[in-house]
Amino acid sequence: MRDDHEERARQRRLTLLQRVFMVLLLLICLASDYFLFQHVYLLDYKLLRHLVDSTAHGSVAFCCWAIFLLQTEKYSESGVSTFSSLGMLKKCFFNGITASLLDVDHFIAAGALTLAGATHLNGRPFGHAVTFIIVVALLVSRCSRRVQARKRRYRVCFIVVAWFSHQLRDGMRRGLWFWPLGSTPPVNYFLYVAMEEGLPFVMAKWWRKAPAIRPSE
Repeated sequence: MRDDHEERARQRRLTLLQRVFMVLLLLICLASDYFLFQHVYLLDYKLLRHLVDSTAHGSVAFCCWAIFLLQTEKYSESGVSTFSSLGMLKKCFFNGITASLLDVDHFIAAGALTLAGATHLNGRPFGHAVTFIIVVALLVSRCSRRVQARKRRYRVCFIVVAWFSHQLRDGMRRGLWFWPLGSTPPVNYFLYVAMEEGLPFVMAKWWRKAPAIRPSE
Protein backbone atom coordinates (compact mmCIF):
# COMPACT_ATOMS: atom_id res chain seq x y z
CA MET A 1 0.00 0.00 0.00
CA ARG A 2 1.21 3.52 -0.75
CA ASP A 3 1.31 6.28 1.89
CA ASP A 4 -0.29 9.65 1.17
CA HIS A 5 2.98 11.33 0.18
CA GLU A 6 3.88 8.61 -2.32
CA GLU A 7 0.38 8.65 -3.77
CA ARG A 8 0.41 12.43 -4.25
CA ALA A 9 3.83 12.24 -5.91
CA ARG A 10 2.60 9.45 -8.19
CA GLN A 11 -0.48 11.45 -9.18
CA ARG A 12 1.68 14.50 -9.97
CA ARG A 13 3.96 12.41 -12.20
CA LEU A 14 1.02 10.91 -14.04
CA THR A 15 -0.61 14.32 -14.51
CA LEU A 16 2.62 15.84 -15.83
CA LEU A 17 3.16 12.99 -18.29
CA GLN A 18 -0.47 13.23 -19.36
CA ARG A 19 -0.11 16.94 -20.09
CA VAL A 20 2.99 16.23 -22.16
CA PHE A 21 0.98 13.86 -24.35
CA MET A 22 -1.88 16.36 -24.58
CA VAL A 23 0.50 19.03 -25.87
CA LEU A 24 2.10 16.51 -28.23
CA LEU A 25 -1.35 15.54 -29.53
CA LEU A 26 -2.17 19.19 -30.21
CA LEU A 27 1.13 19.76 -32.02
CA ILE A 28 0.65 16.65 -34.18
CA CYS A 29 -2.85 17.80 -35.17
CA LEU A 30 -1.71 21.32 -36.02
CA ALA A 31 1.45 20.32 -37.88
CA SER A 32 -0.02 17.45 -39.90
CA ASP A 33 -3.20 19.33 -40.79
CA TYR A 34 -1.27 22.41 -41.87
CA PHE A 35 0.93 20.24 -44.08
CA LEU A 36 -2.02 18.42 -45.63
CA PHE A 37 -3.88 21.65 -46.31
CA GLN A 38 -1.14 22.70 -48.72
CA HIS A 39 -2.98 21.13 -51.67
CA VAL A 40 -1.29 23.28 -54.29
CA TYR A 41 2.15 22.04 -53.32
CA LEU A 42 1.15 18.39 -52.93
CA LEU A 43 -0.62 17.72 -56.22
CA ASP A 44 2.40 15.87 -57.58
CA TYR A 45 3.16 14.10 -54.30
CA LYS A 46 0.01 12.09 -53.64
CA LEU A 47 1.87 9.14 -52.11
CA LEU A 48 3.68 11.46 -49.68
CA ARG A 49 0.40 13.10 -48.77
CA HIS A 50 -1.26 9.79 -47.96
CA LEU A 51 1.76 8.57 -46.00
CA VAL A 52 1.72 11.73 -43.90
CA ASP A 53 -2.03 11.39 -43.37
CA SER A 54 -1.70 7.75 -42.30
CA THR A 55 1.18 8.56 -39.97
CA ALA A 56 -0.84 11.40 -38.47
CA HIS A 57 -3.79 9.06 -37.82
CA GLY A 58 -1.47 6.65 -36.03
CA SER A 59 0.31 9.37 -34.05
CA VAL A 60 -2.96 10.95 -32.90
CA ALA A 61 -4.26 7.57 -31.73
CA PHE A 62 -0.90 6.88 -30.01
CA CYS A 63 -1.22 10.07 -27.96
CA CYS A 64 -4.93 9.55 -27.25
CA TRP A 65 -4.29 6.04 -25.95
CA ALA A 66 -1.40 7.28 -23.80
CA ILE A 67 -3.70 9.87 -22.23
CA PHE A 68 -6.33 7.18 -21.66
CA LEU A 69 -3.87 4.79 -20.01
CA LEU A 70 -2.48 7.51 -17.75
CA GLN A 71 -6.00 8.53 -16.76
CA THR A 72 -6.98 4.96 -15.92
CA GLU A 73 -3.74 4.60 -13.94
CA LYS A 74 -4.84 7.55 -11.82
CA TYR A 75 -7.97 5.58 -10.98
CA SER A 76 -6.05 2.45 -9.93
CA GLU A 77 -6.51 1.38 -6.35
CA SER A 78 -3.54 1.92 -4.06
CA GLY A 79 -1.20 -1.00 -3.99
CA VAL A 80 -2.40 -2.72 -7.16
CA SER A 81 -0.72 -0.59 -9.84
CA THR A 82 1.18 -2.51 -12.51
CA PHE A 83 2.11 0.58 -14.53
CA SER A 84 5.09 0.23 -16.85
CA SER A 85 6.35 3.01 -19.14
CA LEU A 86 7.64 0.51 -21.72
CA GLY A 87 4.42 -1.47 -21.54
CA MET A 88 2.40 1.72 -22.04
CA LEU A 89 4.41 2.70 -25.12
CA LYS A 90 3.91 -0.75 -26.64
CA LYS A 91 0.15 -0.51 -26.11
CA CYS A 92 0.09 2.99 -27.59
CA PHE A 93 2.06 1.85 -30.63
CA PHE A 94 -0.41 -0.99 -31.21
CA ASN A 95 -3.32 1.44 -30.90
CA GLY A 96 -1.69 3.75 -33.42
CA ILE A 97 -1.20 0.89 -35.88
CA THR A 98 -4.85 -0.11 -35.41
CA ALA A 99 -5.93 3.45 -36.20
CA SER A 100 -3.85 3.61 -39.39
CA LEU A 101 -5.08 0.21 -40.56
CA LEU A 102 -8.63 1.53 -40.75
CA ASP A 103 -7.72 2.92 -44.18
CA VAL A 104 -7.39 -0.64 -45.48
CA ASP A 105 -11.13 -0.42 -46.13
CA HIS A 106 -10.35 1.91 -49.05
CA PHE A 107 -8.56 -0.93 -50.83
CA ILE A 108 -11.27 -3.44 -49.90
CA ALA A 109 -13.98 -1.16 -51.29
CA ALA A 110 -11.94 -0.51 -54.44
CA GLY A 111 -11.25 -4.21 -54.96
CA ALA A 112 -7.69 -3.29 -55.87
CA LEU A 113 -4.35 -2.66 -54.20
CA THR A 114 -3.59 0.48 -56.18
CA LEU A 115 -3.50 3.93 -54.59
CA ALA A 116 -5.44 5.38 -57.52
CA GLY A 117 -8.28 2.91 -57.03
CA ALA A 118 -8.36 3.33 -53.26
CA THR A 119 -8.53 7.12 -53.44
CA HIS A 120 -11.12 7.45 -56.20
CA LEU A 121 -14.13 5.73 -54.69
CA ASN A 122 -17.68 6.86 -55.40
CA GLY A 123 -18.38 7.15 -51.69
CA ARG A 124 -16.80 6.55 -48.33
CA PRO A 125 -15.73 2.99 -47.51
CA PHE A 126 -17.59 1.06 -44.80
CA GLY A 127 -14.93 1.45 -42.09
CA HIS A 128 -15.30 5.21 -42.10
CA ALA A 129 -18.87 5.10 -40.78
CA VAL A 130 -19.36 5.77 -37.07
CA THR A 131 -21.93 2.97 -37.29
CA PHE A 132 -19.10 0.55 -38.12
CA ILE A 133 -17.31 1.42 -34.87
CA ILE A 134 -20.51 0.95 -32.90
CA VAL A 135 -21.12 -2.48 -34.44
CA VAL A 136 -17.53 -3.64 -33.85
CA ALA A 137 -17.57 -2.30 -30.27
CA LEU A 138 -20.79 -4.19 -29.55
CA LEU A 139 -19.33 -7.38 -31.05
CA VAL A 140 -16.15 -7.03 -28.96
CA SER A 141 -18.22 -6.47 -25.83
CA ARG A 142 -20.45 -9.44 -26.68
CA CYS A 143 -17.51 -11.76 -27.36
CA SER A 144 -15.89 -10.64 -24.09
CA ARG A 145 -18.95 -11.14 -21.91
CA ARG A 146 -17.17 -13.78 -19.78
CA VAL A 147 -14.32 -11.36 -19.10
CA GLN A 148 -14.23 -9.09 -16.04
CA ALA A 149 -16.15 -5.83 -16.64
CA ARG A 150 -13.20 -3.43 -16.71
CA LYS A 151 -11.21 -5.69 -19.03
CA ARG A 152 -14.22 -5.91 -21.33
CA ARG A 153 -14.63 -2.14 -21.37
CA TYR A 154 -10.88 -1.73 -21.90
CA ARG A 155 -11.15 -3.69 -25.16
CA VAL A 156 -14.07 -1.56 -26.31
CA CYS A 157 -12.18 1.62 -25.40
CA PHE A 158 -9.20 0.43 -27.45
CA ILE A 159 -11.35 0.14 -30.57
CA VAL A 160 -13.21 3.40 -30.02
CA VAL A 161 -10.09 5.49 -29.31
CA ALA A 162 -8.18 4.05 -32.29
CA TRP A 163 -10.92 4.33 -34.88
CA PHE A 164 -12.97 7.30 -33.68
CA SER A 165 -9.84 9.45 -33.39
CA HIS A 166 -9.24 8.51 -37.05
CA GLN A 167 -12.79 9.36 -38.08
CA LEU A 168 -12.65 12.69 -36.23
CA ARG A 169 -9.66 13.74 -38.33
CA ASP A 170 -11.51 12.79 -41.51
CA GLY A 171 -14.67 14.43 -40.18
CA MET A 172 -12.92 17.76 -40.12
CA ARG A 173 -13.08 17.70 -43.92
CA ARG A 174 -16.13 15.57 -44.68
CA GLY A 175 -18.19 15.38 -41.51
CA LEU A 176 -18.99 12.28 -39.45
CA TRP A 177 -20.85 9.57 -41.37
CA PHE A 178 -23.69 7.88 -39.48
CA TRP A 179 -24.74 5.24 -42.01
CA PRO A 180 -27.56 4.86 -43.07
CA LEU A 181 -28.72 8.27 -41.78
CA GLY A 182 -26.14 10.38 -43.56
CA SER A 183 -23.27 12.67 -42.63
CA THR A 184 -22.91 15.70 -40.40
CA PRO A 185 -21.45 18.94 -41.75
CA PRO A 186 -17.64 19.13 -41.59
CA VAL A 187 -16.52 19.31 -37.97
CA ASN A 188 -15.29 22.75 -36.92
CA TYR A 189 -11.51 22.66 -36.53
CA PHE A 190 -11.47 23.83 -32.92
CA LEU A 191 -14.25 21.38 -32.05
CA TYR A 192 -12.29 18.60 -33.76
CA VAL A 193 -9.18 19.35 -31.67
CA ALA A 194 -11.25 19.57 -28.48
CA MET A 195 -12.93 16.23 -29.25
CA GLU A 196 -9.57 14.57 -29.93
CA GLU A 197 -8.27 15.84 -26.59
CA GLY A 198 -11.46 14.92 -24.75
CA LEU A 199 -12.00 11.45 -26.26
CA PRO A 200 -9.56 9.56 -23.97
CA PHE A 201 -10.99 11.25 -20.86
CA VAL A 202 -14.57 10.36 -21.79
CA MET A 203 -13.63 6.74 -22.45
CA ALA A 204 -11.57 6.53 -19.24
CA LYS A 205 -14.53 7.82 -17.23
CA TRP A 206 -16.79 5.20 -18.83
CA TRP A 207 -14.17 2.49 -18.11
CA ARG A 208 -14.00 3.56 -14.46
CA LYS A 209 -17.73 3.08 -13.95
CA ALA A 210 -17.28 -0.69 -14.31
CA PRO A 211 -16.51 -2.67 -11.13
CA ALA A 212 -12.80 -2.63 -10.28
CA ILE A 213 -10.57 -5.57 -11.19
CA ARG A 214 -9.80 -7.61 -8.10
CA PRO A 215 -6.12 -8.50 -7.46
CA SER A 216 -6.84 -12.20 -8.01
CA GLU A 217 -8.08 -11.39 -11.53
